[in-house]
Amino acid sequence: MKRPLYWLMLTLLLVAMSELQTMGMMPDMARSLGASTATVGTLISVYSFGMAIGGPLIAWALRLTPPKTALLGVVIVYALLEAAVPVVHNYWWIAALRLLTGSLGGAVFGLTLTMAARLAPSPDRIASSISIVLNGLMFGAVLGLPISHAIATAFNWQTSFVALGIAGLIIALLDVSALPSLPAVSAQTSADDLQQFRSPRLWSRYLVSLLTIGATYGAFSYFTPLLEGDAGFSTNTTTVILFGYGLCTVIGNNLVGRYADRHAVPLLRIGHLVLAGALVVLALFSRLPWAALPGVLLVGLVGVSMNPALVARVVDVAGAGNLVNTVHTSVITLGVVFGSAIGGVAISLGQDSSSAAAMWTGAVLAILATCVLSAQTLGHKARLSPQPVQD
Repeated sequence: MKRPLYWLMLTLLLVAMSELQTMGMMPDMARSLGASTATVGTLISVYSFGMAIGGPLIAWALRLTPPKTALLGVVIVYALLEAAVPVVHNYWWIAALRLLTGSLGGAVFGLTLTMAARLAPSPDRIASSISIVLNGLMFGAVLGLPISHAIATAFNWQTSFVALGIAGLIIALLDVSALPSLPAVSAQTSADDLQQFRSPRLWSRYLVSLLTIGATYGAFSYFTPLLEGDAGFSTNTTTVILFGYGLCTVIGNNLVGRYADRHAVPLLRIGHLVLAGALVVLALFSRLPWAALPGVLLVGLVGVSMNPALVARVVDVAGAGNLVNTVHTSVITLGVVFGSAIGGVAISLGQDSSSAAAMWTGAVLAILATCVLSAQTLGHKARLSPQPVQD
């Protein structure tokens, strides 16, 4: 039963690569489009905004469609729009297409996680099944930037979009035979899925996800200037370190996925504390290469790799419905945007513009995530404790 999970992983990898692809070729796109690099950089935020807002809307529209049919349809439309980007050759039209592909990417995220949960051999194996699919997110985040940069350097930036579009069509074609057909959920099940959003417990678990991912990306977004500017590593060495960071996210994701079904809360507690500790070390000793290197790798091991435990806690309280998972994707995406933005503000307010300021903000967010998690678990224990009998 694991074979379909790996195909879902490959499908998720495709859209994860698309999210960061413009980051790897911003100067080329800026020159070609007659725009500033900063303006082209906003295409990343536009894509993320599409994931956060458009993803749940598409999930709602497809709520009664069989998951395989919905996934194939979304991937095909995504691939066609991705390949159409070079055709328009206008910043605002490209921004509109990035908004749409981001929305479709958010829907793919929710659909793949929902299918992974339904394909799990038993309810206590949901997190481990999801962790396999989430490897696509880990690999995609690491490979998207360097591959798009390499394609743009060897050919041009337009080729990167066409290549990902063709890859999307090939993956959709392979998914036809590789993925099993699952029945669509009933209207009642869909209504129950929507009812889950009235639960404060669900939103409090979303908050832990927001803070965890925000803490990680509040630091990760500024690892390159920290490694090159503060620690003094060369550009090539920094690239190798960031690949090492990506490898650590994959290792951490699989380790967490193996135990998240039964030990999600302890894993998150340990992860938050280690994450905060690693970021404090980076903040204090960012100019020391021997401290910066293990600090970055440790963040990879305990940062976004907490995703299986975060998903397991959401599934535990609200089920594995497509809308619940897609909104969770939106929350995670907002965590990326929020963490990166607050890290940037902290750096701009600092006296020496050191990237260490972003590490401090990440550490604070990780500690906040620990506090929220502790409040949740204490409240849960209070609800479960026996009440005194009234005479």
